[in-house]
Amino acid sequence: MKDVKQPRALETREKILQAAARLIALKGYHDAKLEEVLDAAQVTKGAFFHHFHDREDLGFAVLDWHMDQRSKLLDEIELGLPLAKPADPLQHIFRRLDAIQEMVRRRDGCKGGCIIGNMSTALSDCHDGFRKRLAACFDQMAQEFLPGLKAAAQHRGVSRRTNTTELAQYIVTVIEGAIMQGRTLCDATLLPRQLACLKEHLKKSLAP
Repeated sequence: MKDVKQPRALETREKILQAAARLIALKGYHDAKLEEVLDAAQVTKGAFFHHFHDREDLGFAVLDWHMDQRSKLLDEIELGLPLAKPADPLQHIFRRLDAIQEMVRRRDGCKGGCIIGNMSTALSDCHDGFRKRLAACFDQMAQEFLPGLKAAAQHRGVSRRTNTTELAQYIVTVIEGAIMQGRTLCDATLLPRQLACLKEHLKKSLAP
């Protein structure tokens, strides 16, 4: 990925990333053609190659951009939610889950799937570079919950018998699976129901 510092260049790069992200979410990585990205972003091929080496380089940049946007949005949503009780670290995890539920609700009606899900399905078994980067994305999602899980396990005196890393990965599995199923079944209540079940599971897993 090429280094960009000038405001106008940053704006052009952002337009390309936004257009590519929308098309990948809608059509998948393989069917989102470079010409379509350039048309949607209203930039020239020369401008594209000023920012990216090739289409693969763009794909990696889209993943970085998507994860950054996701994190910023969740932080923003979480700020507007009721504060968690400081004495119970598990409530901080529940607050993050509520932020994810709200993020998905805001996307209701938007066409296209999850960029991470789409690219994982299309690329994980045929491109090792993308597979490793996508695995890192899932790990990054799990890492968001790990400090809270460790704090909750310590607070409840169950650190020795609780595998917080496995729990963090389980949280991500439930979230991503519920989002995919909810969209497939056109059921907006599926994710909230599964998150409610997840919260109960976490309470039991971390019970003293």
